[in-house]
Amino acid sequence: MNKTAFAALLCLFIAIPAYAGDMYAGIKLGRSRHSIPAVTNSPKAIGFIGGYRLDPAFTIEAGYIDLGNFGGNKATSVDISALFFYPGNDPFSMYAKISYAGTKWHVPGQTEQNSSFTHGLGFRYIYSPSTIFRLSWDRYMIGNPDVVNVDVYYFAGLYSF
Repeated sequence: MNKTAFAALLCLFIAIPAYAGDMYAGIKLGRSRHSIPAVTNSPKAIGFIGGYRLDPAFTIEAGYIDLGNFGGNKATSVDISALFFYPGNDPFSMYAKISYAGTKWHVPGQTEQNSSFTHGLGFRYIYSPSTIFRLSWDRYMIGNPDVVNVDVYYFAGLYSF
């Protein structure tokens, strides 16, 4: 499913060049925090995002993130999100994010899947018309009974084309 979603996202960016001025793609790097009892690691998280700015204060985006390994278990997520920025046109702005995410929890010998609404908050800095940076927090709901949520704190670099 993750490969299919990533391929669909890539095709979207290739197939719609008329909207190129408002489209962007980027990478996010950070750390995950979880609520698994007796597991104290804080794994690295890496993800890819792409989106379309409909308005200076409203953006839609899709993404994939590897939430890391938690004591031998691995979690990943694919999501589609709506981001609301305030103030929209300023170089520095805050935002709220609402997403619908499909998560996979890979436990040795089995895979559990969950779909749920997620949320996040962050700050955006528009460095230039084509370069944007974000500092963010997102919360993902995982379908394992031992884990209620995974928080991801990350830095993202985006390129508008």
